[in-house]
Amino acid sequence: MIVRRPTSGRFEETLALLQAADTAVWGASDWTAAELREDWSRLDLDRDAWLVELDGRLAGVAHLLDRKGGTFVADAYVHPESTGRGVGSFLLALLEDRARERDDEWPVGERICLQAAHVVGDERAPELFRSRGYELARSFFRMVADVSRRHPAPVWPPGIEVRPFDVEAHGRALHAAQEEAFAHEWGHVERTYDEWHERAFVRPRIDPALVTLAWEGDELAGFALNYPKRMGDWGWIGQLGVREAWRRRGLGLALLHESFGRFHATGETTVALGVDTENPTGATRLYERAGMHVLWQADLWEKELRPGSRVVPAAGPERSATIAG
Repeated sequence: MIVRRPTSGRFEETLALLQAADTAVWGASDWTAAELREDWSRLDLDRDAWLVELDGRLAGVAHLLDRKGGTFVADAYVHPESTGRGVGSFLLALLEDRARERDDEWPVGERICLQAAHVVGDERAPELFRSRGYELARSFFRMVADVSRRHPAPVWPPGIEVRPFDVEAHGRALHAAQEEAFAHEWGHVERTYDEWHERAFVRPRIDPALVTLAWEGDELAGFALNYPKRMGDWGWIGQLGVREAWRRRGLGLALLHESFGRFHATGETTVALGVDTENPTGATRLYERAGMHVLWQADLWEKELRPGSRVVPAAGPERSATIAG
């Protein structure tokens, strides 16, 4: 196997491999050129990304996507015509070695692990992860809704008012509400406002008209952070959250219906989100009640690189990272 680094000249070839790997498992792919460009734009391609060639053709792709506290988040894909030849194990070894090389970033006292996921239906993947010492940690759904037709209008709880979103005026309030709403969710890692702002508004393309903020007086009660054409060729609900004091009043369903309506008004036909299958707030049931259904399930595996002396939250997969409250 020959290891190379991604370059612009191999972009289309890499994208084709990612799409072929998905299609072999679930019959389609949510990888788009925009999504791969966004990933590559925020990666150190000379250190944290790999292309693996076998028999003169591209056989595998891997990215060390992120570090959330003591958790490194990665992805790895093998071309369906190259499966069963050790490419997947080789890619995981590259990722593990690189995470260890970055030990100067390891938080003191925290457990250090590497996470990667696969779409359920890839029969070889579980055994591959187990053979390298990974354990199944969590599962996530990608859920979608058809918004080519109008969904019911939102029914807002008494006292709730929806106001236009402005990043500069409302960014810090949204950040604070997001931290509170997800504080006890599996995979949540607290971030400073500047870190969160970069991830929420700078790298992804934001359309303020799609973002829904629900207020009660001066208090931000709930929110839907929506993006045009992200994580696939569809509208993307990046985060949907309701603060504890406003839960169980129908606000989550109202935020969903409002989001569907806004996407419909732009001409979008499909809306998607990702959700933890064990979400404690009952998010999956809420989404099904709103008319969404599961497109695929991803199982998240993790390998411990160093035990920790103190307990911190786990992270969660990069491309299934929406945990809605």
